[in-house]
Amino acid sequence: MKITLLTNRDLASHITLGRLIDGLTNHQLSIFISEKVGSDHSLPKPLMDLSGFEKELLNDGRPSFEQLAQRAGCQLQGFSDLGNQVNGAEGIARIAATAPDLIISVRFGLIIREQIIALPKYGIINLHSGVLPAYRGVMATFRAMQNQDREIGSTLHFIQDGGIDNGDIISIARIELALEKSYLLNVVKLYDQGCRQILAAVDVLASGQAIEAQPQQGRIGYYTFPQSDELDTFFAAGGRLFDRSELVALN
Repeated sequence: MKITLLTNRDLASHITLGRLIDGLTNHQLSIFISEKVGSDHSLPKPLMDLSGFEKELLNDGRPSFEQLAQRAGCQLQGFSDLGNQVNGAEGIARIAATAPDLIISVRFGLIIREQIIALPKYGIINLHSGVLPAYRGVMATFRAMQNQDREIGSTLHFIQDGGIDNGDIISIARIELALEKSYLLNVVKLYDQGCRQILAAVDVLASGQAIEAQPQQGRIGYYTFPQSDELDTFFAAGGRLFDRSELVALN
């Protein structure tokens, strides 16, 4: 199949992309990257520090996103030169030029609208780092840590319209939440099983079958980036966004 991957320039995306490239060697890949999540806004300093820490790790000698794309047999593409207008005529044309049978989105930071959704034969599947529909939006793992949940999860679902995290669910994988570990490490650990969810769905399509999915049911929660007061409360309770002592586990 021709598979187009949509990802973001962050640590969890980098780790996941490497695993997917290795697991999708029988398919023709195209890769697009976003450089941010959501609209332009100022984030509290702790979130900027988290972003800086991730950038530091992405420059620690591991392959760049560009090198990963080369390993996949393609060239890394993006939309920053288009003002991040992925749904404009040029953005749509870039994705359409890859003639995708399937589009896979992992942490992609731009909202996809109907003209792109209609391009692939088998649709668009998205891996969301939270259990849906309870944790729609961004930083679902942070909210689960706030709530002291016993588990966190990743949800593989279809993108069927321009809404956020509201498509039919293919699978949900849960792992134990380690409250004594940092937010970043808990997020990264989600993608061990998340990659398996994606590869299993691709295997179903490659075998000539349709992916089964069910409408979302249950309590709906939608979250934006935490504000400074929420972060202060998180830190006061012993929470950490990242921890340098976890460097080995973040590879």
